[in-house]
Amino acid sequence: MTSIEERTHAAPKSKTSTNVEVAQGNLDECSLDLDEKIEYDYESERSPFPEVRAVVPETDDPDLPVNTVRMWILGIIFTILGSGINQFFSLRYPSVHIVSLVAELLAYPCGVFLANILPRATISLGQLGSFCLNPDRRFNIKEHTMIVIMSNVAFGYGSADSTSIIQAAGPKFYNFGLTAGFSVLVVLCAQLLGFGVAGLASPWLVEPASIIWPQVLSNCAMLETLHSRANSVANGWKISRLRFFLYVCAGAFGWYFFPGLMFTALSYFTWICWIVPRNVVVNQLFGMQTGLGLSPITFDWSQVAYNTNPLLSPSWAAVNVFAGFAFFFWVVVPGIYYTNTWFTAYLPMMTSDVYDRTGAVYDTNRVVSAQNTLDIDSYTKYSPPYLGATFAFVYGLSFASITGVLTHIGIWHSRDIGAAFRGKNRLDIHARLMKSYKKTPWYWYAATIVATTAISIAMVEVYKTKLPVYGIFLALIIPAVYMIPCGIIQGITNVNANQLNVLAEFIGGYMFEGKPLANMIFKMLSTDVVGQGIYFAMDMKLGHYLKIPPRSLFLAQGLATIVGALTQAGVTLWMLGHISDACSQDQPDGFSCPNGRTVYSSSVIWGLVGPRRLYSVGMIYSSLLHFFWIGAIAPLITYALYKLTKKQYWKYVNWPLIFTGTANVPPATGINYSSWALVNFIFNHFIKRRYFAWWTKYNYILAAALDTGLALSGIIIFFCISYPGAVFPQWWGNTVYLNTADGDGTPWKKIPEVGYFGPANGTWS
Repeated sequence: MTSIEERTHAAPKSKTSTNVEVAQGNLDECSLDLDEKIEYDYESERSPFPEVRAVVPETDDPDLPVNTVRMWILGIIFTILGSGINQFFSLRYPSVHIVSLVAELLAYPCGVFLANILPRATISLGQLGSFCLNPDRRFNIKEHTMIVIMSNVAFGYGSADSTSIIQAAGPKFYNFGLTAGFSVLVVLCAQLLGFGVAGLASPWLVEPASIIWPQVLSNCAMLETLHSRANSVANGWKISRLRFFLYVCAGAFGWYFFPGLMFTALSYFTWICWIVPRNVVVNQLFGMQTGLGLSPITFDWSQVAYNTNPLLSPSWAAVNVFAGFAFFFWVVVPGIYYTNTWFTAYLPMMTSDVYDRTGAVYDTNRVVSAQNTLDIDSYTKYSPPYLGATFAFVYGLSFASITGVLTHIGIWHSRDIGAAFRGKNRLDIHARLMKSYKKTPWYWYAATIVATTAISIAMVEVYKTKLPVYGIFLALIIPAVYMIPCGIIQGITNVNANQLNVLAEFIGGYMFEGKPLANMIFKMLSTDVVGQGIYFAMDMKLGHYLKIPPRSLFLAQGLATIVGALTQAGVTLWMLGHISDACSQDQPDGFSCPNGRTVYSSSVIWGLVGPRRLYSVGMIYSSLLHFFWIGAIAPLITYALYKLTKKQYWKYVNWPLIFTGTANVPPATGINYSSWALVNFIFNHFIKRRYFAWWTKYNYILAAALDTGLALSGIIIFFCISYPGAVFPQWWGNTVYLNTADGDGTPWKKIPEVGYFGPANGTWS
């Protein structure tokens, strides 16, 4: 039996050998009858998946030089620059993030320049051999891919999550007085463990043809566009991919100045709220800031692609995500809110803040003792923490996803996992071409994990973090269990299924209650390792598609990981030591450390207050624990229905997507899901079926162009206007959506006359 994800991408065997022929192929080949049993051929000279055929070359030239001087120079430079710049601005709010596609574009002219100016001299290394400084005047796609993979440590992954621990432990928050050595090690350990785990998981996440990694296809499209001049006619469209990219990128660049600067109401197009700005219920239903976002209209690509680029996910996956959002947040959450369950009606409906019983944002400083532990007396006098309706409910969905992911993978993918374990993966054309190169031995990655684990143990012991040694091994069980399941789901659907931060906080909160630093490190060694590992696996797939020698890839990723970690830790330490009032809420230049502040607040709630006071039996949010068993049995129910009815559509009910697709709520609201699903349906269902040749040629390059144009425009707006302190003149189009109950976050109920809601004074502990 084939999995639903495989069936979705399946196409009949094709004997064509060029993208031109595929683009002009029969449209019926991409149609899928849910009751049809499809057999497809892995042994074909074409990939069985149209998404991959559209942008990935199915030939290889093993003689193309990869380990060139220009590749290593540019790879290291882009890694350092990207790590430093993105880390610098991650401490600022609002921030700017330079995405990998920008680096991909900049690397091309730099590579061409070096290829033309470097001498073609050969340097002898004696018995070690010799190497040529410039073996080929043509900057090739494999070199470019290696540079992209190295720079993705900085551009693709953004700021390392572990740097938030440095900020939270700094003088403006906990003030633990930790040394620079700890700061460097905590970042280095998280990154290297993620690298090692990804390498060990590659037989399950990189080699299988069905794990296509849709986000990687956007990078492939861009690389192919820059290095290939092939141009087929697609449904009458003769424009080349490169010219199409440039036109769309320029249009996206110019347009974003309107919703991003001059007419921001185009982004938050809550026109119903503008008509009745003080009607609380209408604003809560249709608002896009603290409301549910029932109106699907926005003119801002950053809103549409807030979660992921909608052009990359398969349409069946988008249906699952949107159906889950619509039911849980447009049906269930209003029921919770308007019945005042958990006192949520006294708080904004859609918010990620934590509140006290007066409706104010929770002041963590009032419950932290001088020893950075929970002050029970102060906590009893102050308030327990309260969550908004959406924030509280999304924790329940996270509980469901934790168990649902394992059940789903066990049902639908156990056979494939077993085949990979036995070395029996079905090899497509790309995997067969990669057999020409020596594999990276698994023990290289295992040695990386062992060495890094030893460093982690030394780190927690030497720096007195209060995390016991067994906590290191307990933390690493989570990536050992979840790396492959989360990677399979994201590799097929482009939806992030990593909700392990909740699991890590839950376990760490019970085991290391009152030890915030131990809690933060435990979370970093579990959740962050999976998150970083998935990014590394994604880049390994990019190397797989473009036929990068695996051992060269290991060296490139390993070096970039170390260089990036050292750069990010160094930049963070420098900023904390040299920027006046860094991490203060009112820092003049906006360097308020938003990520570090979030980690700090989270560690107070989970590490100090602890889940025992919030989720244990009898506590306010204990009912959400039922989602653990709900998540576990939901996939079993649909699997049983499939077996009983033999209807193929039951395979398309993907509970991990239903539960995890809404993980960004809040701050994401309805507009980020409804507009995303609408665009996805238009391109990946309607256009893909009706105009398959056009979709094959342009869909992924369109995704790259829109993201690149948006990123470039955002950078210009930030560096040239916002950062220097310039302000666009205030007018109706920039204020109308703010002057509403949605913009103010007005709750449905007012705080009772006694001045607080919830239990009587001092009845919690």
